[in-house]
Amino acid sequence: MNICKPAAALLLIIAGATAQAASLTLVPSAATVAPGGAFTVNLVLDATSAPGFHPGIFSGQILLDFDNSELTYGGFVASSDVTFYLAPTGATTGNTQTVSFGFVKPGDVGTVGTFSFTALGAPGTLAELGLVDGDDFFGSSFVNNIPTEQRFTPLITGAQVSIVPLPAGLWLLGTAVGALALRRRFRTTAT
Repeated sequence: MNICKPAAALLLIIAGATAQAASLTLVPSAATVAPGGAFTVNLVLDATSAPGFHPGIFSGQILLDFDNSELTYGGFVASSDVTFYLAPTGATTGNTQTVSFGFVKPGDVGTVGTFSFTALGAPGTLAELGLVDGDDFFGSSFVNNIPTEQRFTPLITGAQVSIVPLPAGLWLLGTAVGALALRRRFRTTAT
């Protein structure tokens, strides 16, 4: 029996178990918003396991897709240490709106910036924020620029937004406050 193959497989499994992948996520990954409500989502990069020196200077290009009949895009504000090599731009195809940009961020972990949106969809709508790497040709646009350009592929996670109506208790409270205000108004005019 050849012991080299099982030993090599075991070493690969052990090495893979301790490996961590770099990640690019939208935080929070799930949110609940009332129709017409504004909300924000942070774009967070964790590149501690990317190749190259650490702390590094990381760059990448992203595409964010969403249904513009469910959400309105308010903009993207970059963190103070982030610069753009491709300015944020938007494009619309049918009901799909795509926001894309390329960024450079120093440091291994942190917020790249904040997206802002307004919920348009009807109550019960589940709006998806799809996040992908902007380079689908070469495999990955993400690079650690220190010491040389070393490509890496982060795990990318989008987000979901549930659009829900205001709770019935809030409507009841609003009705009661309105009735009290109306009663007070009639009482002061009668006196």
